[in-house]
Amino acid sequence: METLDTNVELRVVYRHDPQQADRASAAWREAVQSGGVFLTTTVMVEPAWVLRVAAKFDRNATAGALTNLCDAQGVTLEDGQCVRRALDRFARGPADFSNYLILESARETDAPSVTTFDERFGRDSDTKLIA
Repeated sequence: METLDTNVELRVVYRHDPQQADRASAAWREAVQSGGVFLTTTVMVEPAWVLRVAAKFDRNATAGALTNLCDAQGVTLEDGQCVRRALDRFARGPADFSNYLILESARETDAPSVTTFDERFGRDSDTKLIA
């Protein structure tokens, strides 16, 4: 199994540089063929931000791209259930993917509430907004 960095993963999803995208896709295929791709939670958070902010993907396109990565053949996720729950909440909610990943990680460790200054994230029933 091979761990791929954000810059590889991002070029597989967001093909803004065709040459690098082709090389990243080849590295992805090679990793799958030689035992699989391991994606860390950090490697899931970084592209969510880049796709939303730099590439101007809407929420649905971002969630869809990340879900497709999670569902791809040969992929193993660090904290896979947590990542998938966070993606589901991100697709439906107003906050950033990273916020929902924080919340889902907290819930797994019996700390079910997150305190925040982020007003969009603070709309979630499992958060506490500092006013």
